[in-house]
Amino acid sequence: MSWEQNGCKRKARGSKELLVIDNTITKQAKKKLKNITIAWIDYHKAFDSVPHSWLLEILKIYKVNPKVIHLLKCLMSTWRTSLTWSNKSVSYRTSEINIKRGIFQGDGLSPPWFCLALNPLSSMLNRSAYSYSMDARNRISHLFYMDDLKLFTRGRKQLEGQLELVRKFSEDIGMTLGLEKCGVVDVKRGKLAEEENVTLSDGRTISTLGKEDRYKYLGVQQTFEIRQPENKKETETELTNRVTRIMNTQLSAKNKIEAINIWAIPVFTYTAGVITWSKTDLERLDRKIRAILTRNGMLHPNSAIERLYLPRKEGGRGLGSLEDIYLKEEKKMREYFRNGYSPIQQWVAAQRFPSTPLEEAGTQEPATEEPSERRKQSWQAKPLHGRFYASLHQSEVDTLNSNTYLSQGYLFPQTEGTLLAIQDQVVPTRVYTKLIMKQPVESTKCRLCDKAEETVQHLSSGCSTIAGTKYLSRHDNMGKVVHQLMCLEEGLLHHFVPHHIYAPQTVLENDTTKIYWDMTIITDQGAEHNRPDMVVWSKKNRTAIIIDFSVPLDQNLSKTYRENITKYEPLARQMKSMWHLDKVEIKPLVISSNELVHRKTTEHLLEMKLPSNTILWMQKAVILGTVGIIRQAIFPH
Repeated sequence: MSWEQNGCKRKARGSKELLVIDNTITKQAKKKLKNITIAWIDYHKAFDSVPHSWLLEILKIYKVNPKVIHLLKCLMSTWRTSLTWSNKSVSYRTSEINIKRGIFQGDGLSPPWFCLALNPLSSMLNRSAYSYSMDARNRISHLFYMDDLKLFTRGRKQLEGQLELVRKFSEDIGMTLGLEKCGVVDVKRGKLAEEENVTLSDGRTISTLGKEDRYKYLGVQQTFEIRQPENKKETETELTNRVTRIMNTQLSAKNKIEAINIWAIPVFTYTAGVITWSKTDLERLDRKIRAILTRNGMLHPNSAIERLYLPRKEGGRGLGSLEDIYLKEEKKMREYFRNGYSPIQQWVAAQRFPSTPLEEAGTQEPATEEPSERRKQSWQAKPLHGRFYASLHQSEVDTLNSNTYLSQGYLFPQTEGTLLAIQDQVVPTRVYTKLIMKQPVESTKCRLCDKAEETVQHLSSGCSTIAGTKYLSRHDNMGKVVHQLMCLEEGLLHHFVPHHIYAPQTVLENDTTKIYWDMTIITDQGAEHNRPDMVVWSKKNRTAIIIDFSVPLDQNLSKTYRENITKYEPLARQMKSMWHLDKVEIKPLVISSNELVHRKTTEHLLEMKLPSNTILWMQKAVILGTVGIIRQAIFPH
């Protein structure tokens, strides 16, 4: 079956495949010094001008069920509109205007129906003798995508015959060619030739493109070949403009990243597989996007780059890597053409995606490592950035819940950027400035306490000067989340208030439950540690829970949990005996200063039947506390 018989109009395929075919044909013509004449045809308001009479007739030609045709005819007869014009003093409205041309844009039926309406033209071009031969077996007459038509012939005379065929068909069905948007190029022995404009039989002309002229076909600039430098520049400009516009919005950090992936990066994705991007080009584009993020406070310039491109549920930020996208699109295109059955697909596969020596020998190519795995290994191997990776993958860390703030994406962009800089230990503490940045620093002692070395760990959770103020406030804010939700669960409170303005009462009680907040528990024998953060006493079940909140360093998660259990065991025994309880449990709730959640914290919250978003709010309280502490210490003004 020839390519003409199979049909060049791609109703179910995207335009990228057509661009690859187009690019392969023109490259071959240039390389083999062949003659080829090309024309681009544009219809004037194609979707708006196709007559309803022809839309119904084409359904009959393709033997669509008469009942369906009758239904569509009745529906189309109801299409009408009216126009209204008004100013401050006068208003005018026309009578109803029946719509007898055009088809809706946006619904599911219109595109295939429109393709059906123009498909006879494709068949006529295929049956004609006008075409361009790629080799002895393969020839092509045209590429057709919706209303974008591109004609291929061996020379000017053949092209004139093709254009007359297109003109007559369009005239017969009542559609008009937009000749001002059409174009022609002549190529002789692989080089663009200067020729006169093409005159149609009705006297109208189509302009011939010169060497400096451009034609935009399916969104890509071309003359004879696809203009690589111009398309690259246009793509880069549009990509960076869109990223910049996204940065100027009020979206959250996660939504900005998703907007880049959904709205900005597709500008590049469309060109991948069509335009040739070098590794250097891709790295430069990725750097430009990172630079925009840095200028807008979303990314510290010294943070781990690998994390930016990892999924959020794995501790990354979920940004698409242009290098990965390009390789993925190239692979898709290669598989599409290699697995195709039509002669043109096989021809393009042989020209554009030839088999490797291993494939020809019947040996499978070695499997390449997934980019995400490669990035995780690179992140893990870094001496400074890799410390947080090691902490995140400790056995006692609940990795999924530790990344809740990333997967939920509720943080402001600048807050998220600062937090990841803290985790990567690249904030300009005195130790980092002297040892890593190699800048002169008088003293590496903490600017607050002047005792320990000023590292990000020390400022986050080890400075004695702010232990009773900022650390305590962070600790209490995390506890307030649990206290309020527990009181709501037990019916001790009836209205939720934002956690940052919530003030826990020392004692809340009803017939079934009594909850203490930061209150000394008096026992007969006395206990050294007798002031837990919370005590929940269930009168109905004759049980009590001792709850203690902690915000330690990442490496102290397990140690802190064990210490809290040991610390309150004497108090638990005495409470059980004195209050005549069946059971007293100790449930330390531990989230590190870098937002790592202990596995037992997750389990304890489930055991207490608190809402699923409890960890989210606890973690947010810690995040805002840690970021606030670092910002006030490093940038006090």
